[in-house]
Amino acid sequence: MPTCQHCHQRWTWKQTMKTTTTIDTAYICPYCEEKQYATKKSRTKFYFLTLIPLIALLLNLFNIPMWFIFSWLILGSIAVLSLFPAVLKLTNKEEFFF
Repeated sequence: MPTCQHCHQRWTWKQTMKTTTTIDTAYICPYCEEKQYATKKSRTKFYFLTLIPLIALLLNLFNIPMWFIFSWLILGSIAVLSLFPAVLKLTNKEEFFF
């Protein structure tokens, strides 16, 4: 779970999901109200996690039944959302992606 770099409080899974469902790149700590940013490394990990459900699109090339592809897409999306708080690491400064 992510830990605020300002107050050193560990966020819960629920707080992480609630805080990170914004368009803004800055996440507000639920404890100290300071801005936190995802590290470059955690954003890269999350990018690769999002590829898991997209593998379902490649399965369509091999005549796999649609129910299996749809199930892979749904379960993969749930897995990505569940693992996101475990992958997220925070920093006080915004880091550029590249």
